[in-house]
Amino acid sequence: MHVASAEELRSTVERAAPRLLAISETDSAKRPAPGKWSPREIVGHLIDSASNNHQRFVRAQFQDDLVFPGYDQDAWVLAQQYQARAWQDLVALWRGFNLHIAHVIETVPPDVRLRVQTHHLLQIGIAG
Repeated sequence: MHVASAEELRSTVERAAPRLLAISETDSAKRPAPGKWSPREIVGHLIDSASNNHQRFVRAQFQDDLVFPGYDQDAWVLAQQYQARAWQDLVALWRGFNLHIAHVIETVPPDVRLRVQTHHLLQIGIAG
């Protein structure tokens, strides 16, 4: 990641936030089909993803490998009850968290950002 990536993230977030806020409170709670996430749950999942990625960007600066734990996306969404949250609050949290990640990306020193790391592992979901 580098400064251009941070600017691209910031730009994407700022373009998406108004479009998300254009979704009504009622529509944000509608699930398109049984077992599918509502817009609230999708944005909640994106908040969870931002939370996990934020830790990865910070931790990667202080460790010699890029080995990070995964998380069970469905369990996280269910545990946090995003369906019960106000739509505007979720969008604001998603926006703020991602803008902070852009800041973190920009502040990684070049020598750390360009350091070669040969051991990479990202565990996604639950091991079966």
